[in-house]
Amino acid sequence: MLEPENLVVREYFSKLLGKEGLRILETVPDDEEITDEEIARLSETKLTTVRRMLYTLYENRIAEYRTERDDESGWITYLWRFNRENIKKIMRAEAEELLKDLESQLEEEREGVFYQCNCQRVLFEEAAAREFWCDECGSDFEFVENSGVIKELKEEVEEIEKWMQEIKRK
Repeated sequence: MLEPENLVVREYFSKLLGKEGLRILETVPDDEEITDEEIARLSETKLTTVRRMLYTLYENRIAEYRTERDDESGWITYLWRFNRENIKKIMRAEAEELLKDLESQLEEEREGVFYQCNCQRVLFEEAAAREFWCDECGSDFEFVENSGVIKELKEEVEEIEKWMQEIKRK
């Protein structure tokens, strides 16, 4: 369900947990309960880091837990699992937001003519207003072809749209 290789999932969980959190998530079994100690062992991560990540997921209604008490020692064990329905809702909303941003970016790339210096990329209007000279790095603005950027954005949009169709069927 988490599909860490998916663009939407990667973006969302990287934002929420950072790269280390995303790496930890990859080790968690999808449909099983697991203790925080097992996650730490499997991911070779500090237990405090795993617990911090789990509490963040819990606060965002992505993970949930139940407790078991050991009758002999009195210790409480937390058994964690992912809430698949909430993940689907969150991922759908995240995908829609990301799709909207990418489509806006794609439209800007299609409609704009871009120029670039050594430090930044700007629209033609801004380059012309600066007389095609960058005061920040002291170099000329030169025309830059953006067909590669447009192609990448189209592919990302298609990937997200396809994934959204798949998640609706699940």
